[in-house]
Amino acid sequence: MKRLTDPDRIHQAFLNSYKIIVEGMTIEDIIDEIEFDLVNLDILFAHDPEYPDNKYVIEMMFDHFMELEDYEKCSKIQKLL
Repeated sequence: MKRLTDPDRIHQAFLNSYKIIVEGMTIEDIIDEIEFDLVNLDILFAHDPEYPDNKYVIEMMFDHFMELEDYEKCSKIQKLL
């Protein structure tokens, strides 16, 4: 079984939030994509699902993907700022 490191878990949280905030996926869609062979499996989000339009979280998400040089995601996130 595979185990996620803390940086991997942080990235997964931002990726899940990106999918919901930018791509319009639902929490159910995220659950359907989960790899169940992970030992420390959690459904993580960088945002509060009750308040997906939190500008501070969107800015943090932008910074996260900018660090990874994922400019395509950054371009889409920037439209929300």
